Amino acid sequence: MGTAAGPGTGFLEPTFKRSARIWWAWVWRSAVFGGAAGLFGSLVLSLSGILDRVSEKTGQYMGVAIGVALAIPVGIWVFQMVLEKEFGEFRIRLVPKAAIAPIVSSDEPR
Repeated sequence: MGTAAGPGTGFLEPTFKRSARIWWAWVWRSAVFGGAAGLFGSLVLSLSGILDRVSEKTGQYMGVAIGVALAIPVGIWVFQMVLEKEFGEFRIRLVPKAAIAPIVSSDEPR
């Protein structure tokens, strides 16, 4: 059993082109905002002077920890931006499962 996706249903097929548009919208935003968050984290670490007081290995671990701590919320925020974006002929909407009527094809047993 599939979901309603086709002519007359109000849903579009997730084609390669549409998927690529969504993917690209997410990738470039992730790179820009992730890079900015990483730069901010590095700047804070550098200006705080903490890196001068710890070993090189500890500084590397701190950099990774701060990077992950920034990447998760920034990544979720970027994904939310993509979910709210208009893509010309379509937009992404979250729909409760109960609101999607299943399609029963004529070859499937009932």
